[in-house]
Amino acid sequence: YIVTAALFGTGVATVGEIVVEFALAMEKLLLSRTVYLGNPREIMDAFGHRGFPQVVGLMDGCHCLIILPLGLRNAYVNRRGSYSVILQGTCDHTGRFVDVELGWHGSAHDARVARNSLIYEAMEAGIYVPGNPSINIRGQQIGPLILADSAYPIRKWLMTPFKTPHTPRQKLFNKKLNRVRGAVERLFGRLKARWRCLTAPLLVAEENVVPILVSCVILHNICETKGRVLDEGMRYRRRFVLPAPAPIRRDEEDAKKAAGEAVRNALADFFLTRRI
Repeated sequence: YIVTAALFGTGVATVGEIVVEFALAMEKLLLSRTVYLGNPREIMDAFGHRGFPQVVGLMDGCHCLIILPLGLRNAYVNRRGSYSVILQGTCDHTGRFVDVELGWHGSAHDARVARNSLIYEAMEAGIYVPGNPSINIRGQQIGPLILADSAYPIRKWLMTPFKTPHTPRQKLFNKKLNRVRGAVERLFGRLKARWRCLTAPLLVAEENVVPILVSCVILHNICETKGRVLDEGMRYRRRFVLPAPAPIRRDEEDAKKAAGEAVRNALADFFLTRRI
C-alpha cells in the first residue's frame, strides 16, 4: 500500500479503499465467469488417463492468515496457533478452481466446512454433474468422484485414503489417490506464489477478507486459462434444487460411510487386479 501510494501520489488509506472496491467488483462481475465446472467428461477422461476413473475434482483447504478481529480469538485460532480463515477449493485436471467455499473461521474442521458447502450438498443429491454418469466396477455403481485427504468424511462420491493401510490393495489405492490428489496441493502453492498477500496476515478488515480471497481465486483462474473467461450470459453454477436440510442421524451417517467404503474397496480391488 505504501509503495503504491507513493507511485500514484495518493494516501495509503485511499489505496486500501480502491483495492477493496476492486475486489468487490471482481466478485460481482467475474466470479460466475471464471469459477465453474467445465466439461465433466473431459475432466473424468483426463483423470482416468492419470490412473483414477470417474474423478471430476480434487478437494482441499488452506488457511489464509488474517489480523485477529477483536474479541474473536478462539474462533479464528487454528491448530498452529495463528489466526486464519479457511479457503476450501475444488479443482479440475488443469489446476483451475471449479468451486470455492470461503469465510470459515480457522478453528473449523475441514469436514465441517465440507459438509456445509454447496458442492457437498449437490454431490450428495447427485445433481452437481449433469446426468450423474456412472460406471460399474466390481459390482459397484460408481458415479462422479471427488478426491480428498483423510480429514474429510468418506462418501460414495468423496474418496479418501485408507487411514492405516495394511494390505497391498490398500497401499496401492492410497498411492494412486495421493498421486492424483497432489495436483490440488500444487494449485494452492501456485495461488500463494502469485498473490503474495496470502503468505502473511491480510491487512484488511474482517468484512473485506472474503472479497480479497475471491479476487485472488478469480485472478488465479484467469492466469491458468491464459485470460479466457466465459461468454456473457453464461453462469458457473446451475441453480440446484437441493432437498431441504435435515439433521443427520447416526444410522444415516453410518450408512453413508459404509456406502463410501464399499466404493473405495471396489476401486482398490480394481487397481490391484485391473479387472472390472
